[in-house]
Amino acid sequence: MEKVFICGHKNPDTDSVASAACYAYLKSVTDGGRYDYEAVRCGALSDQTKYIFERAAAAVPPFMKDIYPKVADCMTSETLTVKEDDPVSKVVKFIQQHGIRVTPVVDGDGVYKGMAGISELSELFLRDDRAAKPVFTLRSDTLKRSLKADILNKGDREEFKASIVVATMAYESFHSHVAAMDEAGTVLITGNRKNILADVFKKNYPAVVIVGLKPEEYGNMDFNGFKGWVFASPFDSAQTIRCVEMATPVWKLMTKTEPLSPDDYLDAVSDKLRESGAKSLPVVESGRLAGVITSTDMLKKHRRKLILMDHNEMNQAIDGAETAEIVEIVDHHRLGTIKTVNPVYFYAKPVGSTCTLVYQLYKASGIEIPQKYAMLLLGGILSDTVIMKSPTTTMEDHAAVSELQDICGVDAKEYGVAIFSATNGLSTRTPGEILSGDFKIFEEYGVRVGISQVETVTLQELDNVKSGLAEELLSVKSANNLDWMMLLVTDIIKEESVLITSGFEPGENIFSYKRLSDNAFFLPGILSRKKQLLPEVLRILEELNK
Repeated sequence: MEKVFICGHKNPDTDSVASAACYAYLKSVTDGGRYDYEAVRCGALSDQTKYIFERAAAAVPPFMKDIYPKVADCMTSETLTVKEDDPVSKVVKFIQQHGIRVTPVVDGDGVYKGMAGISELSELFLRDDRAAKPVFTLRSDTLKRSLKADILNKGDREEFKASIVVATMAYESFHSHVAAMDEAGTVLITGNRKNILADVFKKNYPAVVIVGLKPEEYGNMDFNGFKGWVFASPFDSAQTIRCVEMATPVWKLMTKTEPLSPDDYLDAVSDKLRESGAKSLPVVESGRLAGVITSTDMLKKHRRKLILMDHNEMNQAIDGAETAEIVEIVDHHRLGTIKTVNPVYFYAKPVGSTCTLVYQLYKASGIEIPQKYAMLLLGGILSDTVIMKSPTTTMEDHAAVSELQDICGVDAKEYGVAIFSATNGLSTRTPGEILSGDFKIFEEYGVRVGISQVETVTLQELDNVKSGLAEELLSVKSANNLDWMMLLVTDIIKEESVLITSGFEPGENIFSYKRLSDNAFFLPGILSRKKQLLPEVLRILEELNK
C-alpha cells in the first residue's frame, strides 16, 4: 500500500506535530484503505511537545530528515534468489524461465552474499577447450541437484576441485588417456561399461557419473570399497557434461556487489547503476536482502505523497518537498507561494491553531475523537493560542476547547498552565536551542526575514542570556542567508514581549515599538508572531519598497 506522509513545518511546534498525528488517524479511518497514512516530523521536539504526548499516552511521530525519493519507494521487493550453495544450474533456470539477467545470492537466513547472473556464467563457460583443462569447484549435493541423479555410493569428500573427463574411447585408449591424470582431481563421466568401471572403482576419483544405467541395474554395481561418489545420470552424455559443469556452487562465481540501502537517494542510485554497468543492484537492510532496484525501476520516477500541516510555504516544508506530490494542505496561516502540479484539497481558516481545523474535520466526518487524540488536539490549541490569550484566538477555537476538555476530562486552563510550565526556562537552554525551537523564514520584497519565538512565564531571566542570544541571532542570520533576524521572547503571564534583533537599520528606525537598547524592543500586549509581529514587519518592508 502506498504511503502518504503527513508533516508539519521545520522546527516544529506543538500545534504542528499534534495536528499531524491526529490527522493521520482521521485519514486512516475515513480513506477506505487506499493509502497508508504516517505522521512524521522534520525537527526536534520541544519539552512542551514531549509533555503533551506523554500526557496523552500517544506515540510521537518519528523524525524524517527529508522526503526526497528513496530506493525503498521504487525497488522490487519480491525477487527471485538463489542460495550460495545452490548449483549454478538454478541461476540458468531463472534466466531461461523468467528472463532475468542477474539474481541475488543469500544464505539460509536471507543474509545477502552477492549477485550471480549472465556475466558470471560467461566467465565460467566461455572458454577455449583447446587450452588447459578447466578445473571446477564441485559439491556432492550440487551434483545431485544439477544432474537430478540417484546416488549409488556416498563418497567421503563433500567438496572438491576437479577437471571433467569423459570415458567415450576404447578400453585400452582410456587407460593411456587417464594414466597421467590426477585421480583425486578428476570427475569421470562414463557409460555402463563394466571393464572401465571395474578399474575406476579401484581408483581415487572423488566422483563418477554413470550415463545410461537403468534403475534395475543399480543392484549389479560392485563398488568394492570405492571412496568416491557414484551418481546415475538420467541424461545422455552431452547433457550430463553440461549438468556437471553447472553443478558448480553459486558462491564460486558470484560477484560481491556492494549493496544499497532502502534509504539511499534515487539520484545517487542512477549514478551507481551507470558506473557499475549493472542492470540491477541489491538492496540490503540490516544485512538481509530487502529487494533489488533495476534500471526499469528507476524509470518509474516515483514521487512521494505529502500532506502539509500548519504551513503552506515551501521554505518552511520538509526538505525535498519540491520533489513530492503535495496532495493536501491544512493550515491557519497566511497564503504563501507554494505551487502544486495537481489540484489539492486545501482546508484553511483564520483560527488560532491548526489543531482547531483538525477537530473540525473530525466533526465534519462524523468520526468520534479518541481520548488520546482529543488530548493532543486540546494541547495544540492551548499552546498555539497561549491558553486562549493570543489575539489569534477565535470563537471556533473556544468551541473546540470546550468539547475537547470534556472528552479528555480535564480543565483546559489548568492543562494549559501545565503545558507552559513543562517548558524549560531561558537560562536552562542554550541560545541555539531557544532560537531553533520555533523558527520561521519569510520573504517579501526581496528581503529575507527570520523570526523565532519563545514563550516564558517570566522575562526576568532574559538579562542573563541576552548577550548569548544576540550572538546566536547573527549566526542564524548568516547560516540562512537572511537580511534580518529576530527573536520574540513572550511572557505569557504578563502578556507582553521583548523583541531582540540582529540589526536592520532601515527597518528598525521605523518600528512602532519602544526601543530598549540598540537591538532590543519592548512590545506590550504582543503575544502572536503571526497576527501581531509579522504584519508590522510586512508594513515596514512595504514602506521601504515604495
